[in-house]
Amino acid sequence: MRLYDRSRARRSLFDTIAYRVLSQLTTVLGYIVLVRAMSKPDFGVFNLLYSFIPLVGTVASLGLEQTLRRFQPEYLRQEKLGAAAWLVKRVATARLATNCVLLAVILAVWNRVAPHFGLGPHRVEFEILCVLVILHFQSQILQLSMASHMLHRFSVGSVALLSFGKLVCYSILAAVGALTLRSALTADTISYALVYVFLRIQYQRHCAAGVPSEPYHPPPEERRRLLRYALFNNFNDAGTLFLDSRMDNFFVAGFLNSVAVGIYAFYMRLNEMATNILPVRLFENVIQPMFFAVETHEADTRLPQYFTFLLNTNLLLQWPIVAFAVSYHHEIVRVVFGGKFIEQSWLLPLVLGFSTINCFATPVSLTAQYEEKTQIQLLSKIFAAYNVLAMLVFIPWWGLYGAAIASGSAQALKNLFVWWHVRQRAVWLNAPTALGLSLAFWGGATGICYALKAAIPAPSYVHLGFGLLVFACVGMIAVRSPVLSRTDRELFFRLFQGRETRLLKILGLLTPHGGAHGAS
Repeated sequence: MRLYDRSRARRSLFDTIAYRVLSQLTTVLGYIVLVRAMSKPDFGVFNLLYSFIPLVGTVASLGLEQTLRRFQPEYLRQEKLGAAAWLVKRVATARLATNCVLLAVILAVWNRVAPHFGLGPHRVEFEILCVLVILHFQSQILQLSMASHMLHRFSVGSVALLSFGKLVCYSILAAVGALTLRSALTADTISYALVYVFLRIQYQRHCAAGVPSEPYHPPPEERRRLLRYALFNNFNDAGTLFLDSRMDNFFVAGFLNSVAVGIYAFYMRLNEMATNILPVRLFENVIQPMFFAVETHEADTRLPQYFTFLLNTNLLLQWPIVAFAVSYHHEIVRVVFGGKFIEQSWLLPLVLGFSTINCFATPVSLTAQYEEKTQIQLLSKIFAAYNVLAMLVFIPWWGLYGAAIASGSAQALKNLFVWWHVRQRAVWLNAPTALGLSLAFWGGATGICYALKAAIPAPSYVHLGFGLLVFACVGMIAVRSPVLSRTDRELFFRLFQGRETRLLKILGLLTPHGGAHGAS
């Protein structure tokens, strides 16, 4: 059984791209309905309640998901199906137990703590959220397992199913004027339940069916290895608590109010939706199992290539996204979201700018996990303390912009710290060329767009059209330039050798620049 060969990777890439496009389209449509139909106070509380998901995810972590992510591909590559299934079962059971305990503790202290964040009257809504949280993490474990089996049509397909379910529910509720805080949470919970049932059926059918009947008992040294990795990652995950942008909502609620939480969460969510369409998100779940399956003697050559591929393909879209937001942040909010929260529209290019700075987070993290340097990832969480202090100082000074600056700079410092300790393999092979050309291309595009807005009086939607045309033209030039390295194009060619090759050549991803033999 060869799970991580080129044919499976190619199939997973197509499945991932197709379902990611569908999920992002339905996510954007659902979010537009939610923002337009829900009141500002309800929208703020809705996002504040959702901030409990990263809280539960980190405090009750035990390093479970990271252990599953790291070791299941290794077991599957070694054809240890019993070990892989045993690991999934143990992780799911432990996560369920820790989640239930932590949620019970939060409910027990609710009346004392919740009023400090304006959540006192919303205990019932939090109880609905408790069910959602349990379903969320159980579904996430199954998604990770399906991805390790290279069954991305189910793992990524379930994400599309979730966003589609939310869109349908939101649209029905909005049509009858009933899209409130409680009804939105109920709709989300129903959608998560459907996703969990779907994933459970597919896991039993495609993953558990081939597992040997005799139970797996890992040897003592393997248990110690797993426990050591999980222990480090438990503290590692806990350290991310105050580095998650959703946790910023509690600081905003404490210093400002629920409406401010809604504004901040709105722009952070736009940033998240923009980054979700980036290639690093498309390729991460495909490359991740292959990344961890790299033989040790090949790591010095292959890991820098994977690192560069993820970084360059990510920046290929990240640069135009942030440049377009700098040019048209006001117009985007006015046209798409009816002008809601438009008074703080400069938050959009600000948070997208920090996302560009932090675009190397995923490839750096994968490199550190491959080298099992969990202690370095743990030490990097010292910047969570910086984030807390920066929030306490910057929010009173600069309000929501202070929160965005504190969060973005903390992430950047943390990622740089990890990169420094894996820099021998986390190498950006064409950094000077890619960086210089990208700044020239997209800085020029931004200048053209501002000149058009100054010279041509027109409605916002017309200027958005002009901008899309300018950015499409610059993009066609950029993709054919050396911003993609020779090894990037060779990886594209190795992954896509079917009928799609012609399309990739038309787009410029397989142009001979910098590596003709890779695309011939």
